Amino acid sequence: NLLYRPTGLWCAQPRWSAEILNKSDHHCHLYEGKNNILIVRRAQEFQMTLQFNQPVNPSDNFQIEFYIGKTFLHISTNVQQGDACVVGITPSADAIIGKYYTSVAVIGSNGISRTQKDSGTDFYLLFNAWASNDEVYMPNEEERQEYVMNENGFIYEEESGDGRQWFYGQFVEGILDACFQILDDSHMPLVNRGDAVKVCRIGSAMMNSQDDRGVLVGNWSDDYSLGTAPTFWLGSDQILLQYVNKGPVSFAQCWVYAGTFNTFLRCLGIPARVITNFNSAHDNTGNIVTDLVFNSVGNQLELNERLTRDSIWNYHCWNEAYLSRLDLPADQNFGGWQVVDSTPQETSDGYYRCGPCSVKAIKEGMLGYQFDAPFVFAEVNSDVYKYKLNSQTGKTELLSVDTTYVGMKILTKSIGETNEPMDITETYKYPEGSSKDEETMRNAERTYKTHLQYDDEQGVAMTLEIPQERVKIGQNFQMAVVFRNLSEDTRTIHGFLVGSTIYYTNIQRAQFKQLTFDVTLKPMETSRIQVVVLAQNYMPKLGCQSNLRFVVTAKSMENNQDMTAIQIIVVNGPSLFEQMSGPAKVNQEIFVKVEFTNPFPFSLHDVRMAIQGPNFISYREKLYSEISTGASITWIESCVPTRSGNTMIYAVLDCSVLGNVQGNWAVSVQA
Repeated sequence: NLLYRPTGLWCAQPRWSAEILNKSDHHCHLYEGKNNILIVRRAQEFQMTLQFNQPVNPSDNFQIEFYIGKTFLHISTNVQQGDACVVGITPSADAIIGKYYTSVAVIGSNGISRTQKDSGTDFYLLFNAWASNDEVYMPNEEERQEYVMNENGFIYEEESGDGRQWFYGQFVEGILDACFQILDDSHMPLVNRGDAVKVCRIGSAMMNSQDDRGVLVGNWSDDYSLGTAPTFWLGSDQILLQYVNKGPVSFAQCWVYAGTFNTFLRCLGIPARVITNFNSAHDNTGNIVTDLVFNSVGNQLELNERLTRDSIWNYHCWNEAYLSRLDLPADQNFGGWQVVDSTPQETSDGYYRCGPCSVKAIKEGMLGYQFDAPFVFAEVNSDVYKYKLNSQTGKTELLSVDTTYVGMKILTKSIGETNEPMDITETYKYPEGSSKDEETMRNAERTYKTHLQYDDEQGVAMTLEIPQERVKIGQNFQMAVVFRNLSEDTRTIHGFLVGSTIYYTNIQRAQFKQLTFDVTLKPMETSRIQVVVLAQNYMPKLGCQSNLRFVVTAKSMENNQDMTAIQIIVVNGPSLFEQMSGPAKVNQEIFVKVEFTNPFPFSLHDVRMAIQGPNFISYREKLYSEISTGASITWIESCVPTRSGNTMIYAVLDCSVLGNVQGNWAVSVQA
């Protein structure tokens, strides 16, 4: 097994020391399917054994060579001598991550002998959040366990903390190779793969297929016939494995991008988490404010979609990666959590990507530091300017400014075995109206010159009051339009209410309710108009994402004051119910039952269901051609748990008129 064997000292094939193959010292023991392949983290020693034909002397000249592509890995070593030589190897803290192959070269008087390439001595090198000199170092062990090692996550879709379970699966067999293939497919130079900032930036671009045939194809319509509906995915592992085998995967929306990107980052060793920003602005004009232009149609206002380039999504998901940011001035202390977003919204340096962007820089309004800080700032802290278009002159008149609507709440999963949300809004911005908040806005406006004066003392205040933020599907409910006359004059109000079903991006799907009303208010008087919303009106209009939006526009006839108010309600759809046949034990068969009842006044057709549980039940799908009104279905599957401890079972149901039906259950498996 030598390319050339001299007459003096020579080395047989090297091998990894047996104790390192369990990888636990490097926190790599959970990677599946790699039992005989070494996986280690940089800036931390690992050992290999070299068997020579005779004892090694200090004068003997040999070297261990580690190759990735055509590049050498430079290391420090600690050699214990003898004919069986144990070598301690410590990759540098900025070493290139990837898959290496190994050879040993002995230099003698007659030439160089080299061991042949052997896959048994290949190894993977990852970032190291446990090493204080690695740029991804995270000092808290509890946080490292959550943000590097935890395979189970929760992605929030409601401010109340409801959302969807997500299986990251960074240790599933094949995922590590998939993540390195993504870097290869990006044509990222090997020399840059030791830089976590550059890896995050490339990963942000490669998670979407917009301009580089990356992992996921976006789709914000109701037609998913050529792929999988975004609401049907249970986790990232199926997506990444499909990408390796077939190329770009259809379809994704923001939480799918964020969940899959989180897997990529954690798998490579970068601490990462998924973030949800509620009332998330999309600043298309680059002025760090959100501009909405309305047409005046009779006595009501309608959004001018041609002139309104900005938008506000009900929520938007992105990722945070934990990095030291050595590329930014050290005195600014912009390390720590960084925004990285792979949903294709705007281009950055020619590609659809975003970040890494320092969360601290966003909070301070320091928008001149790379990458993409103005766009992220607008997502969480832009003011909303509402304008009315004058159809005669073509000019716009400023109606109102809302400084609190955007970035209403920012959530991520709490640490540990819980789905409870952690409110991290204060990491992105100071309390509204505080002196620090005003300083932040001055810093941002100094760069982008966006400040406009606005006088909001016009006499009448209008609000929409809804007793609950969500309703159960099939439930009737009430809301109230409230007018308060703050002036000393009588005011006559003409108003118009529109109820619509919408996508989570705030785009209208269908209208289901219209109402006009007139109110006369005496000075300082308050009037309430009760509005009844019937389930029979909104249920037929619901799609895969169940949100209702109510928009009220009104005009005070005496002084032409225009008013607008918007309220969004989440409709909680049906759930899946699960039952197990008994206690779960390792290597013992158990049956899992999933049940669903159709609550709609119409049949559901071509209904897909899927179930998966890490180390419990492999991914499985089932198709039902029809589920009649009020009918129930029961799906029973056999499974054999393979690992003791706590795990999750994920289940989902989807069809063309109903999505986001989930069931998730925590399971404790006994040894």
